[in-house]
Parts: sequence; structure tokens; C-alpha cells
Amino acid sequence: MIRRAFVAGALALAFATASTAAFAQAAAPVVKIRQGALSGATADGASSYLGIPYAAPPIGELRWKPPASAAGWNGTRDATKPGASCEKDVEDCLYLNVTTPAGAKPGSKLPVMVWIHGGAFVVGTSMGAFGATHDGTEFAHHGVITVSLNYRLGHAGWFAHPALDREGHTANYGLADQIAALKWVKANIGSFGGDPSNVTVFGESAGGISVLYLMLAPEARGLFQKAIGESSFPRHTPYDLAKADAMGLAAAKAAGVEGTDAATAAALRALPLSKLPYSGGFTERAQPILDGKLIVSGITQGFAAGRQAKVPLLFGGNSNEASLFRPTAAQLDAMPAAAQAAIKAGYDPQGTGDKLRTINELVTDEFITEPDRNLARIEAKAGVPVWLYFFSFVPEKTRATSQGAGHVTEVRFVFGGDKQKFAPEEVALSKSMNAYWAAFAKSGNPDSAGGVPWPRFDVAHEASLEFGADGVHPHEHQFKARLDVAEQLQPK
Repeated sequence: MIRRAFVAGALALAFATASTAAFAQAAAPVVKIRQGALSGATADGASSYLGIPYAAPPIGELRWKPPASAAGWNGTRDATKPGASCEKDVEDCLYLNVTTPAGAKPGSKLPVMVWIHGGAFVVGTSMGAFGATHDGTEFAHHGVITVSLNYRLGHAGWFAHPALDREGHTANYGLADQIAALKWVKANIGSFGGDPSNVTVFGESAGGISVLYLMLAPEARGLFQKAIGESSFPRHTPYDLAKADAMGLAAAKAAGVEGTDAATAAALRALPLSKLPYSGGFTERAQPILDGKLIVSGITQGFAAGRQAKVPLLFGGNSNEASLFRPTAAQLDAMPAAAQAAIKAGYDPQGTGDKLRTINELVTDEFITEPDRNLARIEAKAGVPVWLYFFSFVPEKTRATSQGAGHVTEVRFVFGGDKQKFAPEEVALSKSMNAYWAAFAKSGNPDSAGGVPWPRFDVAHEASLEFGADGVHPHEHQFKARLDVAEQLQPK
């Protein structure tokens, strides 16, 4: 009898849970865009429309060509499942997702944020990666629409070969995809209640690098009005086209294809992408290329020349970006004596002798923190509104042994929401970051969020806002002594 009662109770609980889940997620209003009608889903105050094609599948003859227009459809397309990602040589992957506040209607003129994921231009998806879910529900609670997109990765997205160069288009197909997605947003976001004239493009790592190149690309001009870069490597230099061509020739030869004519291009397009081997380390497998079309210079060089879109910029990095490279104390020991002396003075003035901490901070500064300061100085001198952040939060349980907040760890805090599975100590910090980012998307000024004041960066004070274990705090000239050392060590 007891067992029968237990089973009956369990069945009742299961039925109640299933019923609750059914009520928690309901059909979203049908949205009509230029391609056709879309049916999504609504839950937790947000409506999501997933797997929307923003360009034609870049397969067959369309491989290594600029993105073509996506086809339309008859009837109502199911938009409750994401499209395929561009990882692992998948090519039919140019899909995006839209999340809106529930009840948003055409004409609502809501601000829009367009997310570009990271992953070294080789991995990553629009839906989430590296422990973070790219879910826009928390932004929807602030009245902001989010769009997340896939773009061609690896050899499909960043590839050059003389046979393809002759065709006259870009080698940066992934960047061209991002521009196509922004054009799609401009043409269609009004149907979801968004304002096509109030778009913020934001991204992390490879996505952050992409944001800065989009600011420099004339083809992207006018497609967004604000920009956010997270761990965006502002001193990034693209591959020289000759180097990229040589890498393409080597990969093609290894796959059994030689030559530089039209027949070679056709043979390359007939290959499975998996037949083309990579060279170099993971972070060198695919890179933006100096093709003289979409990309004509490195990031810092382009900004210094004044070629960037003069839009408000919010950007920054984490306290242990070196986690991406895993440097060792031996690397510090191998440096010239003069460099070691300068590094010791700037990074270990107390003489602790902690070489691992020193090399981690140095590598973090060389790739992110100092280039961020340098780019912020360029923007401030040009009169462009710019805000700088520094993310240093580390969970309490690992704080004593950690070298700092690793690469990519801020992303889940930015998106926020229950899907990130935050510990209690993390919730307030995430709500703060999400609110600042949403405020910036709305007004172009994160300080309008109403939290701890976030001063605009200027050459006199060089303000930044730190998101750390003890909360949110503004600084002036943060890490100046050690960043001055890192600046002197940058390649000239």
C-alpha cells in the first residue's frame, strides 16, 4: 500500500511538473519578416526565435564567396530550435537567434544588441560556449532585444589562396558574414519591436576582435551605433595576405590540389573542408587577413589613423587573460636582463619573487590590459566616448590559488540569468554587469544604469571600473606603473 501510494504521488508530481513546464513555455507571437513568418517560444518574460537563416548556405559554388541572400519560405517557419553551428567544418550554418521582451511589437523601437561569439575564429556557437549561455532573457528584462549569430569558422571563414584571390573578393568570409547579419538586423529587427537605428554590436575574444574590425570596415558603417569589446586584443595584427596565401597553398597541396587558376578554385570547392590541414597552434589556425578590402590594417593602426566609426565604445578585459596562453616562470627567466629588471620594478616592487604571478600579469597586460589603455587613449583624444572595465572576480573557493579571472569568464556574468547557474556570491555582480551593458545599449552611456558611477575615460584621469570579488569599484590610472612597462615592451 505504501509503495502504491508512493508511485501514485510520484506520477502526480511528474504530471504537475510537466504541466508547469508546458505553461512556463508558450508559443510566442508569430513574427513576419521579409523572408516569411516565424513562430518562436515565450518563457520567463522573453520570446525567442531561433535558427533564422540570415544568408544562403555557403556551400558548393558559394564556398569562399561573400554571403548571398537567404531564401524565403511559405507558411510559418518553426523557430524554436537553433540552427547548426559553424564548428567542425560545418558550412550550412549561417543562422541567428533573436530574443525579445515578451509582448514586444513592431514599432516598439527597443534597443538591440548583436552578439558575436568568441573561439579563436575556429570554435564557438551563437547559443553558448565555454561555460556561458548566450541567452538574452536577462537583457529582455531590461527592455533590450538581443541577436546572436553564427559566422564561418576555420578554413571556411578565414582563408586565402591565389586561385581565390583572383576572383576579387575578400579572404575574411567570417567578417563578411557578420556584416551580412548586421544588414539582416537593419532590414528585419523592426518586425520584432527593435530599433534598427539603435544597435550595439558586442563580442568577446575573436568576437571582440571582430567588433573592432567592424568599426574599421566601411561596409559596416551605419549598421550599428555603439560597440562593446570584451577581451578584444586591440593590438591584433592580421595575417599578411602573402603569408595567408602561403598557408592556403600548403594546405591545398597537402589535400592534393595544386595550381592557382580557376580550375584550382573549383577543385578546392569540391574538397571536404576536413581535407585541408591546419598549421600552427590553435590560436593561429584561423585569423583575420590583410586582404586590402575588408581589412586594410591592424586594429591600433586603423584607429590611430582615424578610420574607425566614431561610435561610443565600452571595452575591457580580465585579470588573468594569460590563462589562454599558460605562460611559465621559465619564460620570464629567458628574457634579457634589462627587460627582467624593468619587469621586476613594475610588477614585483615588493620583491616577492613570485615569477609565475609576474609572468601571468605581464602576458595579460601585453595582450589585453595595455592595448586596452592604448586604444582608450586614442579614442579619448579623438573625442569619442569610451568606457573601460576590468573584470577580476574569482570564486571564493579558488581565490587563494588562482592567478585571477581567466579568459572568457566574464561572459556568463554579462548575459546573466538563471541559466548561468550562478553561486549566491555571483548573482549581484552579474546583475550589475548586465545592467551596465543594457544601459549602454539604451543610451550609449553605461553610467545611466544607476549603480556605482562609471566615469568616462579621459586622458587626465584614465578611469576604469573594476568588477571584482569585493564588488564594483572605479579607479583612475589603474596599474599605471606596470602598464607603462608593458607598453615599453610592445613591438615597435
